[in-house]
Amino acid sequence: MDFELFEAEIQACGWKVLERPATPWPPERRQPCVVELRFPGSRFRACDAAREHLEALADRLLLDLTVQLVHLVERDPVRLPLWNVYRELPPLPPEVAVTRRGRARERLRRWPVLVLGTRDTGRQVRAPDAETALAEATGELAGTPPPPAGVAVRHATPSRPIREPDGRPRPTSRLLPLRYPVLLAMASGAATGHLPGGWNWLPTVLFLLAAVVGGTRHAPANRPGNRPGRWVGPDGTGLLTVSAAFGVCVGFSAPNGKGGFGAVVMALLLCFLVARGLWLLARQSAWGRTAPWLVPAALTAVPLLLAALGLPLQAIYLYCFGLDMEDVDVPAVTRVLASLKVLATSAVWLVAPAAVGYLRHAHVLIAHRWFGYYVMVSFSVVALFQGIVWLSVFPAFRAGVEARVAAEAGRTPAPYFGIESEWVCALPVKDPAQVPTDGGLLDPARPYLLLGDAGGRAALWDARERSALKVPLSVLRLVPVDDPLQPCG
Repeated sequence: MDFELFEAEIQACGWKVLERPATPWPPERRQPCVVELRFPGSRFRACDAAREHLEALADRLLLDLTVQLVHLVERDPVRLPLWNVYRELPPLPPEVAVTRRGRARERLRRWPVLVLGTRDTGRQVRAPDAETALAEATGELAGTPPPPAGVAVRHATPSRPIREPDGRPRPTSRLLPLRYPVLLAMASGAATGHLPGGWNWLPTVLFLLAAVVGGTRHAPANRPGNRPGRWVGPDGTGLLTVSAAFGVCVGFSAPNGKGGFGAVVMALLLCFLVARGLWLLARQSAWGRTAPWLVPAALTAVPLLLAALGLPLQAIYLYCFGLDMEDVDVPAVTRVLASLKVLATSAVWLVAPAAVGYLRHAHVLIAHRWFGYYVMVSFSVVALFQGIVWLSVFPAFRAGVEARVAAEAGRTPAPYFGIESEWVCALPVKDPAQVPTDGGLLDPARPYLLLGDAGGRAALWDARERSALKVPLSVLRLVPVDDPLQPCG
């Protein structure tokens, strides 16, 4: 009975029982069995992972099981190289073929045949080598015309083993070797966009060419009909071009000064590592069944989340002037933009699940799953603090401090998420002693920094007294001034 339960759990996990114990299974003695386990992950600690999988299963089922022998076996099929059959070119005259011009002419004649496939017959062969492919290419196939005489084969794709759990090729298998050339193309594009004008961008072109060359697939050159290498094709070339263009855009938006471009390259590298960690986590998770209903349910809460997260940035900025969020009316569009910034900085939290993905890929979270929970919680706390506090809250506070320093020096602060300040002369329409103010006395001869208004009251900041005033708009006439250091006339 115990073995039937064990076998049912093995089949539920997608594994196989290769050798069963003798039936009936006596309960007083042990019986050996052989189980084949297939799971994604790296070869590192694969044997330990297989043993821990079985031991964890035995602990869950309360079985007396001992894993005596574990052996790593490669059972995945091998995808044979693909060969295209083409008609041979008529040979050149011997007196022409031996000359230098004749050899150059022969190379020009063979280039469209071997690269563009202009003389392909439409037959493809999968074979381990060129000799076997040529033998199969000249054979007859039922229902097709006989192959023409004088055919040869040219290499189409290299041989690569498929290391997937179910032995089926993945759509991303062709683009997987491009991960490092894509990263290099992004970095070179970022350097091109970040460097100043002139010919300073020329050295980065070498790195971009290195990325393109790194995206080639080399075929064996010692076989007849093969070329030394083959370009990645339209998909890889387009991916490298888009990556370089993205790097150029990032370089143009990078901060100038010391450490600016280095921060961009480190950000690109971090994004690459996080994306790969998330892919490894999704590869070993059962999210495919929950995503169709979980994602639409989560999207319904996005508007509420945007409205909640958009408030603190302007409030922190106004805090440096002694004002609150209720004192300045900020457009809803800029609140959404501030929310998007907070959400973008909070995306640093993705480092936590990416770290769990790397741990699962290395077969660490099998018997000691508590370690994964600890890593997830620790990385989440640190990443959220670093993302929201250091990348959103502190920059907003720094922008407010810089704006206050600029106002004290008589300069106009830069706009900040809908808060566009300007210097004005606040001229009352009646006796200044009868003007109701909140925060101090109004001096008509002194320029004030207008930060905005809300509820019919203007939010003014006095650079001399370093205090904020709230004055009703109905008793004021605001006149813009060009020089805040000069008194109002």
